[in-house]
Formats: sequence, structure tokens, C-alpha cells
Amino acid sequence: MDYIRTVQGIAEDAIAEYPDDDDGRQQYVSESVDGSEYVVYYGANEFVLRASQNEPDGEEVRSMSAKDADWRTMRTLAAYLAMEADVFEEINRITK
Repeated sequence: MDYIRTVQGIAEDAIAEYPDDDDGRQQYVSESVDGSEYVVYYGANEFVLRASQNEPDGEEVRSMSAKDADWRTMRTLAAYLAMEADVFEEINRITK
């Protein structure tokens, strides 16, 4: 599955770019996930939400969203949070 390969690639790149810098790694992951097609394109959000075991709770997404955020914005945020968690899980799996 392309999504899983994307998650693995971001994790591997973050480790290679920032082997001893957790802050740098965090920023790299955040920026990479934020720019990923799986987050940027609304239609691709579904791939994340189906594949991830880290889908955030609806209340968590609502609390992080603007009061007037529509459901599409919240779905994109949910995909971002899930993918970011997936990448960090993969980093932990690789480095442990």
C-alpha cells in the first residue's frame, strides 16, 4: 500500500536527517506530513483514516479546530494527526 510506504519513507528520512535531534526530527515529520498528498488532498484523507490505527477521537479533533470549522477541515486535521502518529510509531519501531 502506498500510504504505508509513504509513512515508512518519512520515518526513515527523519531518522537519517536528524539521527540525534528529536526536535529536528519532530519538525521534519510535522512538515512532511503536513505537505503529504494524504493530508493536502481531501479525497486522499480516506486512505489515512482507513489504514491508520491512530485515528484521533472526534472530541480531540473538535478541540483543536476553529469553532466555525466545517467537517472537511476537521477530517483533514484527523488525517494529519493520524498520519503523524503513524510516522512516529514507525520511527519508534525502527529505532528500538
